[in-house]
Amino acid sequence: MNESLLSTALLLPFELLLPVLGILLIQSESPINSLIYRSFLGSIAALIYALIGAPDVALTEVMVGTLLSSLIYIVTIRSCYSIVIVVNQESPPTEHLKNLLKSSFEELHLRITYLEEQISETDNSPFDLLLSSKLSGSPHAMLLGTTLYFEVNTLLEDFAETQIYSELSKLIDIKLTPSKS
Repeated sequence: MNESLLSTALLLPFELLLPVLGILLIQSESPINSLIYRSFLGSIAALIYALIGAPDVALTEVMVGTLLSSLIYIVTIRSCYSIVIVVNQESPPTEHLKNLLKSSFEELHLRITYLEEQISETDNSPFDLLLSSKLSGSPHAMLLGTTLYFEVNTLLEDFAETQIYSELSKLIDIKLTPSKS
């Protein structure tokens, strides 16, 4: 009886930590913090399973609940840190401009992917491309001639705070994508 009470008392702090970590995980706004909370949650659950005599469940929790889910989180978070810049395939940006854009977005910890499209610069249809389901996912920008249009105002504001913004704004205009009326 005494031994059973002692083992329960040893598990209690770990058991109380699980709901706390669960609440932190649910309420976290940072993907990195969510990853850390999820990893701790899985590790502590595996520890509890091992201590109560279920090593097979503990091993499964470590492999699937902690390692696999952490790997999936990392891949997902990494893919979120990119921006797609749509450029006209008939007039691609110069290497100098690409390097300046790369430096600016590196300050924001974003990786650039260029998507070359056949774009007509005379009508409003280029901006319809940004709204299409073809470009779902990462935030987007469009380079039309000498103007860089951002899809999201918050990204434009962050971009304007980079160190290279002043140099870049001498080469190109930087605006928010016109809203559809």
